[in-house]
Amino acid sequence: MLPAQPEVAEELRRILAELYPDRPDRRPSVDVRLRAEVSGSGRVHQAGRDQQITER
Repeated sequence: MLPAQPEVAEELRRILAELYPDRPDRRPSVDVRLRAEVSGSGRVHQAGRDQQITER
């Protein structure tokens, strides 16, 4: 949304400050839990954000 409409950034900050009054300058935290099981020659690729896989 912000790349397409950068003018809404200030309004979004105001809304977030209203929703999270105790944390006006911080992003809301997110609890990320990753779990995986692999057997044999399986592979797991997990990330909490961006991930690049360069192997083939």
